[in-house]
Amino acid sequence: MEPLSLEVTGLRHRHAGAARDTPAELSFRLLPGEKGLLLGANGAGKSTLLARLVGLLDGPGEVAIGGTPLSQRTLRTIRRGTGLLWQRPDDGLLLPTVREDVALGPANDGLAAQSQAIADRWLGRLGIAHLAARRIRELSLGERQIVALAGVLARDPGLLLLDEPIAALDAAARRRVLATLSVHPATMLVATHEPELWLGSAGAWRAVAELA
Repeated sequence: MEPLSLEVTGLRHRHAGAARDTPAELSFRLLPGEKGLLLGANGAGKSTLLARLVGLLDGPGEVAIGGTPLSQRTLRTIRRGTGLLWQRPDDGLLLPTVREDVALGPANDGLAAQSQAIADRWLGRLGIAHLAARRIRELSLGERQIVALAGVLARDPGLLLLDEPIAALDAAARRRVLATLSVHPATMLVATHEPELWLGSAGAWRAVAELA
């Protein structure tokens, strides 16, 4: 899929019973193919913001992806073009084995005949082809995190929303993932509390918002 723009205007969110907004009001824009970092400590609202961008939570503010305003009417289109990686990998892993899980997205998107080959290609690109036949429940946290990322990438979204995608990885796996994402053509918004790892990598990453 071609990379999609992302525009956020006046977005803020307050959870029920909370004394303040997390995130507080913010606006930013990513052009197609740009790579942005969403910075902030734990609890600042990074995960909440990503959920708002795909309509999993409601609240004040406007979101447009690929020029399409986010609404109940456009949710299906928005979600087809957007890949969300959860901070907790188990939230996005659904099937028993690695290859099955990574192939699920392409299969659901109408590519059932090619889904296994697509899954194997992404497992190879991320350096985890040896895990293809393993059962998800047998994997370490870091292995589950990178398998979940492979599943998101396998859907070929135009916008990637990635919540702490390298937090549980060892140094070698971090380098592989950073190298892969830095050259990936999709527009990206990465939530992280470790900006130095991204800003020091080869890709043209920039901070677009810092949540307090």
